[in-house]
Amino acid sequence: MRKSSVVLSKEFINYLENKREAILKKWKSIFWDSFGEESKRFFTKEVDRFQNPFGYRIDETFEGLIKVLFGNFNWDEANYYLRRLVQLRAVQETTPSKALNMFIQLKGIIRKDLGEEILKKFGIEEFLKLEDRINAFIIRGFDFFMDYRERLNQLRYDEWKRAHFLLLKRAGLVYDPMEGMPKSDPKEIN
Repeated sequence: MRKSSVVLSKEFINYLENKREAILKKWKSIFWDSFGEESKRFFTKEVDRFQNPFGYRIDETFEGLIKVLFGNFNWDEANYYLRRLVQLRAVQETTPSKALNMFIQLKGIIRKDLGEEILKKFGIEEFLKLEDRINAFIIRGFDFFMDYRERLNQLRYDEWKRAHFLLLKRAGLVYDPMEGMPKSDPKEIN
């Protein structure tokens, strides 16, 4: 199990734990707002694993990421939630900046709602450590996003090849090396 090099003090972790629900609620609300009012109502109405798997996965990943971010950080757990969230975003969004903007928004929520209080109680160093954790999510998320986009593009290309191969072959635009070879009898090889 790898640990983050950014270790927060116990007092700061306890403070963040007490603020976790309020931050999580605002973060998810901003995320859902990006889908429009009608979609937001649909996806947040029922958060059941079977009736609304998308909404369920979003809730699960946001809660898991906040827990890791505001607690004892470990990359194994963070990667699990980050991969799941970024996989969904890679299918929806065209650019990494749009897909990962949610972490910039999280930084904004924390700065606005807790920034002054954190600075007074814990100092700039603890505040910057927390932001370093969020930055690490952004960087790792970018890697995951690019990996999923490459996979999606490969799947699309493979599907295009399968769908168009026969048409291209009939038009004489594709060379099939196996087509012109004589069929050999296995007995002749001996």
